[in-house]
Amino acid sequence: MIIPLLFAVQAVSSLQSIHLICVGTGTAARLTTTYGSAYDNNGNSAWGQVLSRRDTPFDDQVNVDIGPDGQGRIRMPRAMLPVVRGGKDGWFELGSIKMTDSEISGTAQVNFMNKPRVRLDRITGAISISGKAGDYSGQCQAYDPAATPRKF
Repeated sequence: MIIPLLFAVQAVSSLQSIHLICVGTGTAARLTTTYGSAYDNNGNSAWGQVLSRRDTPFDDQVNVDIGPDGQGRIRMPRAMLPVVRGGKDGWFELGSIKMTDSEISGTAQVNFMNKPRVRLDRITGAISISGKAGDYSGQCQAYDPAATPRKF
């Protein structure tokens, strides 16, 4: 039991930084309100309000950075962010990161109630994010921030 634990620690400590740009689509769960009123021939009236959730489609980019220390952060799609949220400069901490040769998974720490699950397939480049605020899936491309030329 001690040998696998030591191997896991060595694997994380020898990790190179990972920087990903992911492009994809998703659906954001939005709260909608519908109002209605009715009148009868006797002058009586009634009104009502219905609150419901509906999925709104969106396209967006996601950025993921994981350092050599195994700490990570993610820039979530704006459509999936609640009004009350944490983060710093649009980035959210990735918690509970688990890394294998074929997959990276964790949770995005958006706020105390919202921690969507993040899964990155290291073989295909696919990303999926699922949580209370919606779902997202896309394709990721690795890049080197120091060597990548800027478009403008």
